[in-house]
This record gives sequence, C-alpha cells and structure tokens, in this order.
Amino acid sequence: MTIGNRWMCLIDAAELAALAAMPDAAFVLRSRRGYLPDSAVNRAFANTLRERPEEAGMFGPPIVLSSRSPHWEPDRAGGSGLLGLAGVECLDGFQRLVTMAHLIRELSPAHLSRAVLWVVVVTGEDIDRARELCDESAHHINPLEPQDNLARCPHLLRVQEEFRREGGFFDPRRGIVSGPHPVGFTPADVFRSLAALSPAPRPYLTNHLQTEDGLKELWSDIDSPVYRSLVHEGVREISIQRAVEARRSTQAKIAELFKRNSKGHWKLLQYAPELVTWTACRKLPLETLHDGSAPGWMDLIRRQLPAETERVAHLLVSAYVRLRPSDSKFKFAAPTLDLWSELLDDVQP
Repeated sequence: MTIGNRWMCLIDAAELAALAAMPDAAFVLRSRRGYLPDSAVNRAFANTLRERPEEAGMFGPPIVLSSRSPHWEPDRAGGSGLLGLAGVECLDGFQRLVTMAHLIRELSPAHLSRAVLWVVVVTGEDIDRARELCDESAHHINPLEPQDNLARCPHLLRVQEEFRREGGFFDPRRGIVSGPHPVGFTPADVFRSLAALSPAPRPYLTNHLQTEDGLKELWSDIDSPVYRSLVHEGVREISIQRAVEARRSTQAKIAELFKRNSKGHWKLLQYAPELVTWTACRKLPLETLHDGSAPGWMDLIRRQLPAETERVAHLLVSAYVRLRPSDSKFKFAAPTLDLWSELLDDVQP
C-alpha cells in the first residue's frame, strides 16, 4: 500500500533479518547506534520471536526504512508480490533487525517466517522529516544518550569513512558494532585527545572532559561553539591519529613515573594526568595538527614527547609542593581547574 512517498507493507522476519546480516550493518544502514546487547527491550523481542513468533508484529511500532527507489513486483501467481529496495537506510527499528539477524542462526527460517512485521518505507522529500520523527520516538525505547548525537555529526562521519578507507577503525556510535575490524579509538579517547592538542591557551576544556559528565555535556549539543572548536571541517583521520598517539604517549610516561613515586604530591599524576598531558603537548606544532602534509609529527611524538612529559611532570609536582605544601586531599584538589591554573601560572613564563 502506498501513501504519498510512503510504502506500507508486511514482511516476515526471515526476510527482514537479511537487511542486518552484514557485519557492518550499523554503518551501511546509517543507524544512530550499534546493537545494544544489554537492552531489556531487545531481549524481550528475542524471546517473543522464540516463543510466540506470531505476536512479534505487535512488538513496538513499524520498522521504518528509507530507500532511494523502491520497486514493487506483483506476483502473477497470486502471491503477495516482491518489494525491491535500493539504497536502504534504517530510520527506526535497527535493534529489532539485528535481533532477527542473530536469531536466524538459532531458529529456522520457517519459524521466523511466522513472525510478520509492519514496515514503512519512506522515499523522496519525506525522508528527513521521517528521520526526525523516529529520533524523537526513540526517547521512549532504548532512550537516547548524548553520545548518540555523534552519529549525526557530518565531520565525524567523514572521518569515520576516512578511517575505513585507510584500513583503520573509528565509530562514534554507542553500542557494539559487530564484524571483523581492527582495534579502534573510543569517542572518549578521541575527544580528550583533541582537547589535549587544542591550541587554546588554557586547559579549560581538557579539565572539563576529564569526567563522563563533561563528555556528555559536550556531546549534548554538537552545534555549540565549544564542540565545534574540537570537531570541524578541518579535522581529518590523520588529526585524530596524531592526537590520540600523542595523548597515549604522555599517559604511558605518566603511568611509568607514578610507579616510581606515588606518594604525597606525586599523586597529582594519578588524579590529574590530563594536566600533564595538556602541558607537555604545548611543545608540539599544534597549528599543523590537521595538516596531513606537515612533516615530523610521529617522530616528535615518539622521540621527544616522552622526555618532555617527564620534564613537565617534575615541574608541576614541584610547583604543587611549593604552592600547597600542606595539601593532603589530593583526590579532591588535583582535578580542579583552580589548582591547574595555579600550577600553570607558576611553571609557565
């Protein structure tokens, strides 16, 4: 049945499962999230398919897909016919599609075919509005979290594709993204690394992103000036590679130093490692972070940054001893921006 730019049809679960059977289904179908294996809603839907497949079609709203050019092929023998789709994306119902794809390994196609679900296919100018409406409804099933906004950031999606072309992996989605792929970078690592190598004269953003709450606040508005100060049209795959490698290099050296001395004011390295990272990274050519042709970046990170990290760590700890000699509540004082400002004012000319 067609209504304007929408097709409404009944499709059995065995056929729908094929849409999400590929390892990178979240990427191909442009889902806002990867599959959520710990979702109680997903587990309940799986149990319905196992035990009462005929009722699966009543589980939740219709699955909503978009397609550039759907094509209906009537069955001349009197059957239901065939709906062909090109350029399919999933606007709503990705969790159910993956659940069906998982269960087809456990249940027979004949069993899954007893589950028939309503599917709406949207085309043309209705697609963007349909996506907005589906995003709004998602608040009531597997509620959205700030990280889910990252899948709508055009700059991150471009970077994600650059990683794929280069044989790397970065996916900003929340949830498990299945299939073979190399170990990649988490969104938390990426944003903290970009903040550490930001040319900003003070480490406000680095301090703010120390915590999960800070990350969530940033991700809540991907159009904010603060967000765009880190992620913008200039960011590239090489930008993120450099930033993450630099932060990892400093954090490894900080962990090594803390093993040698973990008492007293040296606890600054435990509770404020991002301050040491940010300060050490000031010696890198930050203005060329996003310039893929800028030479020497990896050499600087591997050969000079560890020594600079150690030098900076000693300076900051010495300043901590000098400015707050009687401080003993390191866990509470060390992460604060006020202390960071004090220490930086003392060690920087």
